[in-house]
Amino acid sequence: MSTLVELFRKAANQAELKSKIVVCDGDTKWTLAELDTMSEKLAKHFVEKYGAKRGDCIGIYMNKCAFYALAYTAALKAGCAYLPLDVFYPQPLLIDIITEIKPVVICSTPDIANCISDLAPMYVFGSSLPNPSQSIKLPEIGPDDRAYIVYSSGTTGKPKGIECPHRGAAFSYEYRFVKYPYVENEREACNVFFVWELFRPILQGVEMYVIPDNVIYDLPELCRFLSTHKITRMMFTPSLLEAVLDTHSDETIRSTFHTFRTILLCGEVVTYLLLKRILDILPKMEASFLSILNLYSISECHDVSYSNLTEVFYTQPSRKYAPVGKVIPGVKVHVIDVSEGLKEVPMGVPGEIFVGGPALAIGYINRPELNQHRFITVPDELRDQLGDRLYRTGDWGYLLPNSVLEICGRCDTMVKIRGYSIEILAVESVILELPYVKSCVVISVGAEGDDKQLAAYVVLKENVTRKQMRADLKKQLPFYMVPSYFVYLTSLPVVPASSKVDKKALPPVDQQKDAVEASALPKTATEERLAKIWAEVLSRTAVDIQESFFDLGGHSLMAARLLHKIEEEFGIQLNMRELFATPTVSSLARRIDHKDDSDNLEHVDLAHQVNIHDFKDNVMDLHLRAFWRSTDMDYSFSRDIVLLTGVTGFIGSHILVKLLLTTEMRVICLIRESAGVTTQSRLIDSIEKMGMMTNTLNDLIKSRVKIISGDVALVRLGLSEEEYLFLTYEVDIVIHAAAYVNLIFPYQALHGINVLGTRNILDFCHQNKVKPLYYLSTDAVIPSNLKDVDEDISNDDVQGKLMNGYAQTKWVAERLVINSQVRGLPTVIFRLGNQAASMSTGRWNNQDFIYLLIFCSIQSKMAPDLDWVVEFTPVDFTSSFITQILTKSFRASMGKIFHLTNSNGPTWRQIVNWINDFGIPMRLIPLQQWVQLISTNEGAEYQQLHKLLQVIVKDDTFFGAQSMYKRTNTEKVLKDMGGTYPVVTKRKATVGKVCIVTGASTGIGEAIVRELALIGYMKVVFCARRRTKLMELVSKLEAEGCMSSNLLPVACDITQMSDIQFVVSRAVETYGTIDVLVNNAGCMYYEMMKNGPTKEWNLQIDVNCRGTMNCIGAVLPHMIKAGSGHIVNITSDAGKRGFAGLAVYSGTKFFIEGMSQALRLEMVEHGIRVTNVQPGDVETEISNYSTDKEACSKYDVSKAGHPILSSSDVARAVLYAVNQPSSVAVNEILIEPQATPI
Repeated sequence: MSTLVELFRKAANQAELKSKIVVCDGDTKWTLAELDTMSEKLAKHFVEKYGAKRGDCIGIYMNKCAFYALAYTAALKAGCAYLPLDVFYPQPLLIDIITEIKPVVICSTPDIANCISDLAPMYVFGSSLPNPSQSIKLPEIGPDDRAYIVYSSGTTGKPKGIECPHRGAAFSYEYRFVKYPYVENEREACNVFFVWELFRPILQGVEMYVIPDNVIYDLPELCRFLSTHKITRMMFTPSLLEAVLDTHSDETIRSTFHTFRTILLCGEVVTYLLLKRILDILPKMEASFLSILNLYSISECHDVSYSNLTEVFYTQPSRKYAPVGKVIPGVKVHVIDVSEGLKEVPMGVPGEIFVGGPALAIGYINRPELNQHRFITVPDELRDQLGDRLYRTGDWGYLLPNSVLEICGRCDTMVKIRGYSIEILAVESVILELPYVKSCVVISVGAEGDDKQLAAYVVLKENVTRKQMRADLKKQLPFYMVPSYFVYLTSLPVVPASSKVDKKALPPVDQQKDAVEASALPKTATEERLAKIWAEVLSRTAVDIQESFFDLGGHSLMAARLLHKIEEEFGIQLNMRELFATPTVSSLARRIDHKDDSDNLEHVDLAHQVNIHDFKDNVMDLHLRAFWRSTDMDYSFSRDIVLLTGVTGFIGSHILVKLLLTTEMRVICLIRESAGVTTQSRLIDSIEKMGMMTNTLNDLIKSRVKIISGDVALVRLGLSEEEYLFLTYEVDIVIHAAAYVNLIFPYQALHGINVLGTRNILDFCHQNKVKPLYYLSTDAVIPSNLKDVDEDISNDDVQGKLMNGYAQTKWVAERLVINSQVRGLPTVIFRLGNQAASMSTGRWNNQDFIYLLIFCSIQSKMAPDLDWVVEFTPVDFTSSFITQILTKSFRASMGKIFHLTNSNGPTWRQIVNWINDFGIPMRLIPLQQWVQLISTNEGAEYQQLHKLLQVIVKDDTFFGAQSMYKRTNTEKVLKDMGGTYPVVTKRKATVGKVCIVTGASTGIGEAIVRELALIGYMKVVFCARRRTKLMELVSKLEAEGCMSSNLLPVACDITQMSDIQFVVSRAVETYGTIDVLVNNAGCMYYEMMKNGPTKEWNLQIDVNCRGTMNCIGAVLPHMIKAGSGHIVNITSDAGKRGFAGLAVYSGTKFFIEGMSQALRLEMVEHGIRVTNVQPGDVETEISNYSTDKEACSKYDVSKAGHPILSSSDVARAVLYAVNQPSSVAVNEILIEPQATPI
């Protein structure tokens, strides 16, 4: 029997599978070969650095993502079992698991690694993988070696770890590959059963799409995800599928599932009602090829049986529960009456299900009694009948005469709720540990196939509310194990004969009396209506209006239903964020009652927040006097040490670069630590992302930048007492740029970094020697709809006027800075407006509202018609201004506020006109129509913008309500410095356009790619036969600041139509369109006609003529469909006049000239321009290829000694042509050496 590693290596070695994409996670797409290579390196790193060996364990603690699949594969290759650690586990649970297993290393991602970094060695994925020694050998493993350890609830209050061998998963995979094979163009989506299912499509070279954790239970987002990616296969829990059906129209369901070929159901009993609903909604034409499979699978024994429910539905009579199908060959299922030992019951009689066969788990870790109870060693006398070993599933069911297995539910000690297996005794054990509980028993309520819940019957030692008990249990149990009902009893009923609890005698749950105290019943009409909805969704008759929806047993699927019903009842749309922000009936009712009054939506007592965070006692007279006495009128910080926060952010990275390039200051960067990813790498990545890295800058970073790991939101900035103390003496100045910028989240979500972070920085500035603070605030602290707002405006009265959490937290932070300034701390505040792309690199913050608005308008070719002055300032101007204030204007700037806002910016309609002038047609439409348009697009940028518009833009009056700012302080300093505020004007027409360049490996082609990418800011698809040369060019361009996402190298022979069609398809697939084609590929040979014919004749005709025609023929359909395009042919002055020694070459260029003239006329009606660039002699390799020495010596004048053209001269001519407005046609450009005109 195979191991999972053997199956993977077998797939990875198949030539037809290597190049197939197998992992898809947002923009991340990995082929099987890439996954193989990366996992090999990572596995060797685990062995080399962490001493991983056969039989060890490697933890995986991360959200569902591509790196999860990589860690999973690498752990197996290293000979280890992988250990999934759910990010939603409470901390005590994680500590118990990690302590018990002692993984050699835990893989994680930077955003969450710190949660467990002190529990075990950590490997945190960063921008690159490690490079282990090639001599490292990976261990050989066998089918009985453990492949993974998974945890489910245990019987003692602690979870139990299940050790599973390779043979179980391998056996299951190989069976399903044969029984339910993948077909061409399959795409499988994974999340709910991620650790079980992610490897299956990968082993078959099938695209595995990772459903993000924030999408799987956001049902509209989930449907959009499945539809957008044309998913063909996915495994659901029945409750998840039912929730999708509950919250969407039939039309949406059809749209979501129209590409599906297989729906797998697992984890719960499937009712016929659910099966009928899905098959009734889908049209017959879809149902005819759609298979709905019911999988009976258990962690301890993997897959047991399958049933094709589509066939069952149409061929068998209706029943309550759907069958789980015939048992998989090789798996042994026995239905046993445990009251009589291991006696099998007759066919068709229900009993407890036991499973045997090759897929059984090894057992539970450190649970000998549980192993004895669950994994049964069969007595010798029964082994011929039952096998050697059986697993007691806890399921209740029966076998039919045709060997089909049917499951009726769970046995008493174990329940399955929403796909989670829960040991009842585990919940009871934790409840009994509560100090106020005397005794308890827990049962499940609700029919199988419905949304089952737990009910706890409790005898108390002292009075306590249900709300308090739930809160206490949430600290120790996963959310799905916290009972929804607590029934208070004076005593538990018992069976007299055995003194065991008599569960049959327990009173039924009284959802009115036992769930809610009388004081917590609804009091207003809105509360009554909401409570009724909640009770319906939660399957209750009453709810506590002060208890959280989620504490009452609600989960993400229920939340989606709740929001849907609220919309039906109240006619308003609430999102998941609003429910999380107001999770009780009482708080949500208040929000609904004030829905039309947005002033109350984000109510926070801001003055109170300032008061509780202010350092009123930080009045350090002696230190302050010492500081001010040490500074004179010419004081300069140009050589001092600055502490810079937020350096990995958009503005912070630009400030660091300015400090290094224009001052001699040394910089200490405070960066949050991520194990496995060096802080140095994070810093470098942030600069490279913005296109600013150069060799010089890299050297400056090494010599003048010190990086310390810390966090502004933590006490002492997350440093040890000693480190903090030394830093307070070492630092001379502080620039505080760290902030959490989010226009959607409420105040509390942003409070940590924005408020606590600023408070901690202020404390740092006061400690020991005084350190001036340069604080980056925002114009968002000013309420809307004000005119001529100058820097010295009194901004105290903002209560109720700042309507998002970001503005509120930044206002509180700014007031803390101002209060410290009043007490004597030297401070400068910069109120920043929107920060636009750098004037030198053109790189935007891709989360910026204006960027998203422009991006989506360009992509959709529709723009909202807005009466709006667009306020933005180039980020490199802002960083330069801050740096100059810091080094040249100490006395003039201290205690001042500077506005870096541009109220005299262009109007939105001007920007749209500029874009139209660039050749990108856009039509203005009403805002609400445009919002509706983008809401249907599944692109990440569209969805991000749509969320922002929903929250911050109620209607088009928003755009006219922005405040207008004056810059009195800023303009005075600029005048003293001899500078001016930048004026935003129209830029190159080429920005963002997509261009294909042929013949790009060297010479003119390389120069054209460089010019268009670095100067024209185009997305360039460049091709040539020599792939190594293309990749060398990629490296060069990335080193010069070009974003890799704007470069697409493709190996291609343009004389082969199939090759160029592949290039075009890659361009369209990657970038969505083709705006420009540069036909540069060509060849030239000096030849005497009398010495021919030669093979060079045919080569010139093939490349210059046929190759050019192939390229034009391949792109024209796309350009015609788009209604625009530009074809640039690099011909020659030899196409204008025949040259001796170049007869054939001249003929090919005359052909292109003549073809272009006709093509130009044909394409007028389609908006496509044709330009011929006609160079004379150019210094390139092409002049060295000729073998006819006589022709060269007689006619090649390029080596006559006079200056000839460079490749860059031609490239600039190309950029000039494509940079013209769409109304301007540059038909020909003759460019020659000055000394040799024709």
